[in-house]
Amino acid sequence: MRRRLVLSYLTVTAIILIALEVPLGVVYGRHEQDVATAGLQHDAAALATLVEEGVEHPGTVDLTTIADHYRAEAAGDLEIVSRSGLVLVKPKTDEPEFALPVVRARIAALGSGGAVGVRLLQAGDQTMAIAPVGPPESPVGAVVVSGSDATVDGRIHRAWLALGLVAVCVLTAVALLGAMVARSVTRPLTQLERVALRLGGGDLTARAPADRGPPEARALSRSFNAMAARLEELVTAQRKFVADASHQLRSPLTALRLRLENVAATLPPDAGADDVDAVLTELDRLSRVVDGLLLLARSEGQRPERTTIDAAAIVADRCHAWAALAEEAGVRLEGAAGPGVAVRMVPGYLDQILDNLLANALEATPSGQAVRVHASQADGMVEIHVVDEGRGMAEEERRRAFDRFWRGAGSSPGSGSGLGLAIVRQLAGACGAEAELREAPGGGVDAVVRIPSARMGDRPRPAPATV
Repeated sequence: MRRRLVLSYLTVTAIILIALEVPLGVVYGRHEQDVATAGLQHDAAALATLVEEGVEHPGTVDLTTIADHYRAEAAGDLEIVSRSGLVLVKPKTDEPEFALPVVRARIAALGSGGAVGVRLLQAGDQTMAIAPVGPPESPVGAVVVSGSDATVDGRIHRAWLALGLVAVCVLTAVALLGAMVARSVTRPLTQLERVALRLGGGDLTARAPADRGPPEARALSRSFNAMAARLEELVTAQRKFVADASHQLRSPLTALRLRLENVAATLPPDAGADDVDAVLTELDRLSRVVDGLLLLARSEGQRPERTTIDAAAIVADRCHAWAALAEEAGVRLEGAAGPGVAVRMVPGYLDQILDNLLANALEATPSGQAVRVHASQADGMVEIHVVDEGRGMAEEERRRAFDRFWRGAGSSPGSGSGLGLAIVRQLAGACGAEAELREAPGGGVDAVVRIPSARMGDRPRPAPATV
């Protein structure tokens, strides 16, 4: 914006300078030419009067002295001829324009009974003024005064250069002043942009300075600060509500579970034990829903600092942690990751992502089949695959699987909260990563997490998973 403002100032100034200086230069050039021509005509007429006695009576006046004096005082040349064509004073130049045929033709024209007075003749780069000597009806000779057009052209060129220099100085001054004005206008907007980026990055305390810049920018900053304050109030209230609600819900759920377990222990085997087990299953699911909502609420709007972690080590660690549960379910859990696979993530987030993906994969894989976890690096990205050998999912189901509380048509009651994949996408997005579901070659689901890679040198040790 600052550049566009300065360019607009320069454009307007340039148009004004062109509209003023071009006509001024043209008028000045014509004026100089007219002055030079009038000077030649005046000199020719004055010299014709001065040398009339010497031309009419040769020897009475020293014409050479007059010519030398004129050449010394004026930047021109002089030639004096008699009516018969005799050159009384030769010009210093040997230009062909001063040849006698030209002069004689002009003298003949002067005595032909036509218009009288000083005549102008343009010959090459010379302008000549020819004045008759003696009575106009029967001149006894002529004075030819010549001046070089280069002298006039030089003055005109210097005038154009001066106008150009003035234009450059004016444009430079306008550019400097325009940059100062543009900076005073755009600085508050730039500061507002930075504050908006901080606010978008999760810093709800970011505020724009409302005491700088033009009135419109100050008003915009005040409106932005009011919006940020309201947003901070709403987000803070939401977080407090979620934290309080989860804390208040956990205690009743735990107490209810204990009471149901106590009731189930006192009931005979055929007195509703199955109903109690179903209620306990639903309580477990409700507890998972509460924990998942709390995790999502804590991760939303936050941008914790990322560090370099060893993805291969975390893959191996989570596979080892889930090995016992996989063995109990009769599922083979196979983990493989090449050495030196490093990523930039928030410590603990990759652990939680793998836990959710492994939980879904083990639940979907029937006994006797396998779940494979492997990591690979290519094109600056690290891909972590969790592949199961379950029934798989249709394309529409894979697209909707990341929606909150969405569960597939084949899901059993109490099998999950419908928040696991939503949590995966939330945590991955907070680290600049991507999560998607693909169709596995064997018909199952290939859950893929794409994470920006990092260098392995001086990487910190991965932090344990935290909620």
